[in-house]
Amino acid sequence: MDSIPLGTTGETVSPICLGAMYFGSKTDPETSREILDRYYDAGGRFIDTANIYATWVDGFAEPKSEPFLGEWMADRGNRDDLFVATKVGFEYGDVPKSLDPGVIEQEVDKSLDRLDTDYIDLLYAHVDDRDTALEETMEAFDRLIESGKVRHIGASNYYGWRLAQANTIAEERGLTQFSCVQPRFSYLIPHRNSDFVRQRPATDESVTYCDDHDLTMLPYSPLLRGCYGREDRPIPDRYVTTENRLKMETVRDIAERRDVSGNQVVLAWLTQRDPPTIPVIGCSTVDQLEQNLASLDLSLSEHERERLDSIETLGGLH
Repeated sequence: MDSIPLGTTGETVSPICLGAMYFGSKTDPETSREILDRYYDAGGRFIDTANIYATWVDGFAEPKSEPFLGEWMADRGNRDDLFVATKVGFEYGDVPKSLDPGVIEQEVDKSLDRLDTDYIDLLYAHVDDRDTALEETMEAFDRLIESGKVRHIGASNYYGWRLAQANTIAEERGLTQFSCVQPRFSYLIPHRNSDFVRQRPATDESVTYCDDHDLTMLPYSPLLRGCYGREDRPIPDRYVTTENRLKMETVRDIAERRDVSGNQVVLAWLTQRDPPTIPVIGCSTVDQLEQNLASLDLSLSEHERERLDSIETLGGLH
């Protein structure tokens, strides 16, 4: 598996990031280990988790993903080979939704302990905290980088203007800036007024800002639960539009002509976009992982990319 640049970090990472949200909880430990082993053996080195994963699953009130990853890395002795991303900001248990410096620093120490590591490669602000001054949040992140506990920082679920504001403040004060962004982003475009509660879909504004400032986007939910390639997964209600119907027809036509899954077509579109995104994929079986990784062998032709992009322009970017 080749590697590609990650935003302004100066690092290169795997072109597909493995999401570990349900590892050790909703996805049983044995299957979780099999998925991690297969991803690693295929050359994958980029893993995404969060301090809250997955405390909403029945029977798992405490975070499970981070300690599960920590145990797996210790067993394989591969921590230094990996690029591990985690997040802070959302509430769980007695921890409030907050990017207050004290909460950030406390949660990072807990994540380090759960992951059984001395450093976090990429720490995301998981949610924008409008009750804490951006200056305080960015200063806290910068102190963590200076301490060596965190190497790089990113933002997830931020409006484009808030992302720009945070990085401007950091630049003016000589602080570390957000180097990449994790939004809700896929080939289909949601209804303009769709409510994703606390999730923030990428918009024309945020996509343009990221592209213009070399901030790599790492889309979560890139396959919309597999709707591009599985008959049992319909298009989500918030994505049912005339434009998206045309998009799905194009995806299915290309998939049929190339004898691949529509999910693979969309992953190829994401990874071959200019600039490329790095999809964060969640898998509950090794077979799903294999199918997703196979998208890296699917090279879309210029004509196929033009077909996919020409429909996209009917409604802007995302």
